[in-house]
This record gives sequence, C-alpha cells and structure tokens, in this order.
Amino acid sequence: MTSQSSYYVTCNGGYCLPKHLCPTGTFEEVSTLDRNERLTLQVDEENECGDFMKICCKGSLSSFDNIPTSMNVATNGDYKCGLSNPEGLLYDVESNLTYAKYGEFPWTVAILKMSFSSNNIVLTYVGGGTLIHPKFVLTAAHTLEKPHRYVARFGEWNINSEAEAYPSQDIGIEEHILHPSFRDLCTPENDIALAVLKRSVIYTEHIRPLCLPTEQDALNALTAKRCIATGWGRDVRTQQPAPIMKRIELNVVANTTCQTLYRLADRNSYFKLHRSFMCAEAAAVQDTCDKDGGTPMACPREDGSYALIGITSWGLECGRTDAPGVYVDVPKFACWINNTIAGYEEFHAEE
Repeated sequence: MTSQSSYYVTCNGGYCLPKHLCPTGTFEEVSTLDRNERLTLQVDEENECGDFMKICCKGSLSSFDNIPTSMNVATNGDYKCGLSNPEGLLYDVESNLTYAKYGEFPWTVAILKMSFSSNNIVLTYVGGGTLIHPKFVLTAAHTLEKPHRYVARFGEWNINSEAEAYPSQDIGIEEHILHPSFRDLCTPENDIALAVLKRSVIYTEHIRPLCLPTEQDALNALTAKRCIATGWGRDVRTQQPAPIMKRIELNVVANTTCQTLYRLADRNSYFKLHRSFMCAEAAAVQDTCDKDGGTPMACPREDGSYALIGITSWGLECGRTDAPGVYVDVPKFACWINNTIAGYEEFHAEE
C-alpha cells in the first residue's frame, strides 16, 4: 500500500501540505481547523512550496498518513438560491490586488475543455457559467463549441492550486442546449446556452445556485448599488489569466447610452445594440476580459441575496473606459430557461 506522504512534495525538513492541514507548521501539532477558526493566506507570499496555499510541514511522519486530504463540508439539498458568503469561508486573504473571497460567490462555475495528451486528460479553462439548478449551468453560447467535450467545475477559487480546504466537484457536460436564435456573428446575438450535467451537483456551503431573475429584479438592476461579475479570465491589472476568482464591481448602463458610446468608440454611426443584450461598466480598474465569456453578473436584492441579471458576452479591447462591456440580458430569457429545463425534466421523467 502506498503511503499518503508519497503524494506530497518534500521540502526542508518535511512535506508541502495545504495550510489548513498543518496550521502550526509541524506534524506533531497537526490539527485541522474548526469551523470558527480563520487561516490567513498571503497571496503575494513566496515560499519553498511554490504555492501560497501550502506550507512546509516539518517534523516526524508518525501521524502523517492519518491527515485527511480535505476538510468536511456540510451538504444540504435545500440551500436557498442567491446566498453569498460575504466574509468568505475559512480564509482571511491578504493581497496587493482585490479578489473574491474563498467561497464568496458559490454559484460561479469554471468551464474546462477536455483534451488528451500522451494518454492523459488535459483540462483547459475556456470560460465560466452559473449554477442555477442541480443539473444545469447557464453560460454564453459562444463558450461551448461543438464537438469539444467539456467539464464543469464547482467550488473552484484558486485555479492554479489543489490546496483549497473544501473539495471542488468536476462534472462532465452531457450536452449543451443553445438558444434557437443564437447567431455567432462579428457581435453575437442571443448568446445564451444551458449546459446539461451528467449528474446532479451536491450543494454545499461553497457550492450553491444563483437565483434566476424576476421582472422586479430586472427593474432593480438599473438602480442597483453594485452588481458583481466573477471569473478567471484575463486580469486587466496584470494582463495575465487570473489565478484567483476575480471580483468585478459593475454599474448597469442604459441601452440607449451604451449604443451611443459604442458608436463613438468604434466610429460606427450605424452600430445597433441587439435587443438580447444589456451593458455594464466597471466601477474600478478591474473588468471582465478574454475568457470571461459565460461568467455571471449578479445583482443584489433588498434582502441581501443576489439574482442573475447578466452573462458576460463581448466588448471592445479589455480595460477600455469609453465603451462598457456587453452582457446577455438574462431577464429576457427567463421563460426560455425555465421552459427548457421543465421540458428536459419532463422528457427524461418519461424515459
């Protein structure tokens, strides 16, 4: 039988372990954190393990093989939609740049394209999505290109590390249902799709759905204090793919204003914003960018929960301030989403 220690990289006097498994830095004092403790992570810290979420755990190996690989997380199939974790879970994150807290937006999904290399499965991040149902993820139609195979990852935060305290869930996408009026033009139209999962997601504290919008949510979005977009696309502050989930504050822009701004920015007096879209501008330096397609724009409700108002679709060059980003206007597709899910469930119930 292979020892668990053989799976970890050695370091000076020990092994590199996730910090939540060795909070004191020594084997002799290993004790997993309880639910009320917090662990500080310094994102910009350089250490011998090459991962700010890990620590060189020193000492004897007598108790090493009894260390669990991850912390237990509560599961419950009845989580209410739209509830964030505003303080994050477990970690206090310190960084020169602002990111989402761990578990802050539990509905954000990473969509990975599956390929094969030397008999190994390779997963490449291509965009994002929103968990809205145990079997369905909502995303942008242009993110899912046939005939590729895709995997939806739930509970992701640091896409470059496997050392998070709570396990993520990787579930294959069985099929994707594009909106029947989707057009992949220079600027797409009706850029929305449902990804059907091969099995149901298990809801937990760090994996739960976002609410689909009501008519009132659509009206409130125009006056919302701040909507939040999340994802792992290119970070305009570093010009590199974001390793940690981005947290982008947005203000909704009226469509007439957006169309005028695009006509000026793109020097195209004939530009017309398609009715399936809405616009939002970044409230700070951060913004949505390349490979953020399909990621959610969630807007707050009066009760503190969130509703899905937009899906990242397209825009001009990342970081431009003279033209806002363009997002799928989700309230306009609420009936299509609900009817498609209901039809799918009815069909498969008969099977």
